Amino acid sequence: MNWSMFFKRDLKFRKRLVRLHHSNAILFFLLSITGLLLYSPFFRSTFPATRVWMKDAHIWIGFISVMPILFYLPKMGKHLLTLRKWKNHRINLYFIFVILFTLILSGLILTFQRHFPPLLSSYSLIIHDIATWIGLPYVIYHSVTRSLWYKRLLYPKEESTNEQDQEPTIIDKSNPLLKRRTFLRRLSGGIIALFTILIVGNWLKTYFPVNKSDLSGGNKMVPLPETDNKLLSSNGKQGEFRYYTITEMPTFTNENWSLTVDGLVDKKLDYNWEQFLQLERSSQLSDFHCITGWSVYNITWEGIPLKKLLEKAGVNQQAKYVKFYSGDGVYTDTLSLSEAMMEDMMVAVLIDGKLISQENGGPVRLITPRLYAYKSVKWLVRIELIEQEHIGYWEKRGYPQNAWVRKY
Repeated sequence: MNWSMFFKRDLKFRKRLVRLHHSNAILFFLLSITGLLLYSPFFRSTFPATRVWMKDAHIWIGFISVMPILFYLPKMGKHLLTLRKWKNHRINLYFIFVILFTLILSGLILTFQRHFPPLLSSYSLIIHDIATWIGLPYVIYHSVTRSLWYKRLLYPKEESTNEQDQEPTIIDKSNPLLKRRTFLRRLSGGIIALFTILIVGNWLKTYFPVNKSDLSGGNKMVPLPETDNKLLSSNGKQGEFRYYTITEMPTFTNENWSLTVDGLVDKKLDYNWEQFLQLERSSQLSDFHCITGWSVYNITWEGIPLKKLLEKAGVNQQAKYVKFYSGDGVYTDTLSLSEAMMEDMMVAVLIDGKLISQENGGPVRLITPRLYAYKSVKWLVRIELIEQEHIGYWEKRGYPQNAWVRKY
């Protein structure tokens, strides 16, 4: 890449197009790096403090990446005239434009998702992912095969680059079926496709339910709670969970799990597993919204309404907030007392009639249907009533204190 052309003026039309092409390539590269880091579970768990500013950087690079396109559009007609004899080049241009506009439009919806219905955000996230996993390997292949070092590999100095000067290929037993250039291109495409398939395979798993023979869901709780057939039921949830964690998932048994309600209460509550299962449960049909853009709809949760637990403990007059502790020993978050007393806040143990799995935050997790899921603390082991507001794990790292989902 000739960096000097970025600082030159009065370039000819072809050079201006090259400069726009290189600008777009650099921005797409930065978007790809930041996007892959945001997608990476390793990055999320190892560098959680940087995730929010990485997301902001990804968004701002996305806004800046629109500029080369805006500069190119007035030149597009003239450019297409120069490509009228090059069908493959035109197809490449149209394909890149479709990918870019798809990424930009879906990215805008995800950036301002709180101004759109959750269902639109969910579809936008899927479309954004699909465009990424199609566009990224294509751009990598395009960049590799157009690079100078690759062209030198295809066209050694001793070989003529003019196809008219070359002898026609004669296929026989002593002559290979594929020319070296064709072989190298296909090999490059195959390697890129292989790595893409491995990554996309992990991504596709988030959209398909996994049948597990282990009814304990990864934890070893005995006995397993039974669903009450008289409770509210549905035809099953719509959508699938994407499982995130900032720590190694804890594993619980009857011996190491308990639930405590303490702090500014009249009576401290302590429940082991058997005692917790004796509590009267109710059920509710509600949705689950993640701030990253995806949602799961029509989930039947069964558990103890948070309001009933707090009333059972007796709320002290000094209490203004409710703090929740995860069994991973790291994650905490807070609801205001008025939020905690809402009817659909639940300490849930069953999802669609089954024990909440370990990866989904079981055996017990908080459910906050009207708030984004970073308030929905996984592996819940303690509820504390406090007077001063506590800043939760992700709020300390840039997430908004106001976690209300728009439709509410």
